Amino acid sequence: MMKLTNQESKLKWLLLLFLAIALFILALFTGQTSLNMIVIGLAIYIYKYGNPILFKEYDEKRKKQLEESRVVHEAVQETLQSKKLFKKIRRTYRCLMDV
Repeated sequence: MMKLTNQESKLKWLLLLFLAIALFILALFTGQTSLNMIVIGLAIYIYKYGNPILFKEYDEKRKKQLEESRVVHEAVQETLQSKKLFKKIRRTYRCLMDV
């Protein structure tokens, strides 16, 4: 079996995704529940195997953003727990009041 390039692989998963959407719309208008079951199975297959290929860049970007926000959150928690921030604010406020 031939190895697909990244673009060919993405194209394959996109075509499967559009096929699933088209079948869902067809099943919705015709009222065929058996076709909906096929679409659900196809959607689960696409989600499990196609998601890492289709949304690789998005997932990497999101993971980086989540990691950055986690670091900031930990820094804020550490600052609040150490109460250094409140001491600095108190000193600044006292200096302003003395002037």
